[in-house]
Amino acid sequence: MSLPFYQVIALKTSSLEDLNDLLKRDMNLRHPVVLNLLALDLDSQREFIGLIENFFMSENISFKFPYGVYLVSVHEPSISLMPIAPSWEKLPKFFQQKEGRMNVKESHLAGRNKLQQQEVANADSAMQQSELRSYALFHRRIFELQKERDFCLDLLKKLQRAQNG
Repeated sequence: MSLPFYQVIALKTSSLEDLNDLLKRDMNLRHPVVLNLLALDLDSQREFIGLIENFFMSENISFKFPYGVYLVSVHEPSISLMPIAPSWEKLPKFFQQKEGRMNVKESHLAGRNKLQQQEVANADSAMQQSELRSYALFHRRIFELQKERDFCLDLLKKLQRAQNG
């Protein structure tokens, strides 16, 4: 069992056939993937970003889990829902390859990780994303109500002190 290090794929031509050969349903099940678009011109980068994002949406798979799919491009991250970094150095450091071998504990965790990857492959990405979004909205509302409650309690304490003092 190997550790999940970045699999870097450099797109050198703006050929749609090359892109179709790279995009597979299981591309991010075993390791995080970095699609390097820097060799393409700006318009091709933008087009490929849209095509890659459409692939994940149309196949109903997630580019976030079990491992992320990252794009390296000069475009701003706001043009896509996918994570975009301007260079290799700006990607999360967690998956960058480190020197040394795995110890026993790490190899057991890697084996357990492999079993969990198989479960994730059968999950419905769109349903999980919508559940996560509703969960987040519900808890954001709880947070906002708690902030309002704390403000009101603080205001009440100040009014009571002013009335008594």
